Amino acid sequence: MKKLLSVFLILVMLFTVGCSAKTNNGGNADTNNEGSSEVAKPKQGEFKIKVGLVTPEQDIATRSMRHFEEQVEKLSEGRIDVELFPGGSLGGSADIFNGVQDGSIEMCVNIYPPFAQFSDAFLLYNLPYLFSSAEVAFEFLDSDIAKDIAKGIEGKGFKQLAVFDGGFRNTSNNKAPIKHPDDLKGLKIRTLDNPIQLDYFKAYGANPTPLPYGDIYVGLQTKTIDAQENSFSNTASMKFNEVQKYMTDTKHAFDPAGMFINTGVFESYPEDVKKIIEAASLSTQTFNRELAVQLEKESIEAIKKTTEIYYLSDAERQVFIDMAMPTYKNFENKIGKELLDSALAKIKEIEGK
Repeated sequence: MKKLLSVFLILVMLFTVGCSAKTNNGGNADTNNEGSSEVAKPKQGEFKIKVGLVTPEQDIATRSMRHFEEQVEKLSEGRIDVELFPGGSLGGSADIFNGVQDGSIEMCVNIYPPFAQFSDAFLLYNLPYLFSSAEVAFEFLDSDIAKDIAKGIEGKGFKQLAVFDGGFRNTSNNKAPIKHPDDLKGLKIRTLDNPIQLDYFKAYGANPTPLPYGDIYVGLQTKTIDAQENSFSNTASMKFNEVQKYMTDTKHAFDPAGMFINTGVFESYPEDVKKIIEAASLSTQTFNRELAVQLEKESIEAIKKTTEIYYLSDAERQVFIDMAMPTYKNFENKIGKELLDSALAKIKEIEGK
């Protein structure tokens, strides 16, 4: 039902965009061209949008933004020119993040941890075992609570247009299968530079080591780090499995990624252009979430060719969950007790449906 509703909303938005485009192009040709039989064509490339990405072409984020590119250019009849720069061609994660904030790069796809520098509310999404499934995560991420969190950074230059499926994060390493938190003791594991993730990996006894995303492969290859934690999809697309012997579906965190545009740039567009971008974004969100299911299956098969995958039993996973729970209390005040309580209540409500 939700999928049908999403498709219906996209069709309504596309219809609205189409009507708006006709109106802005002059409607009746005789009225605006004084009897001419030719309808004025949209000005090609009138608006240009650069999209900075650190992910390679085959990654889900890049593939999703290719869909966005096609949709925008189709709906605008070439009036909006979207150009993708994948594989870090505009710089690393920080360069692209800063570029979107100052408007020198119009758009990016970014996971949530960096936004905690502007709003502690974003720390919520890094709590371990917050969501029991992707379906629960999406329903929460589409809720008013999550939308309010996203709106909180619009004044910092980031307007969220869509929320992508970044997958559940899992652990891989070169020493032994991770079946118990004790197996992480002493492991130098690359993590995000995020206080919550650092907190619970230290509780597991690991040695969490933040590194830029683009440096992970070389770090594993040169044994600067022993392990990493990413989704199956990211692990396969970045070929981390080529330099990792073991992987475990710890699913310790779900990783939403937002599609962001510079707030000022978006607000500078005329209304019909805004509607086109919003319609294409909604279409891309649906595309991304469906593609994620397919890519995870393909990624697991690719990883299996080089790496042993260990699947935790419910009892084994519960040990990881229990050892990570003190992190909630540790960051309750930082996130905000009221927000944390309302978020957990909302998630519980969703899970109970």
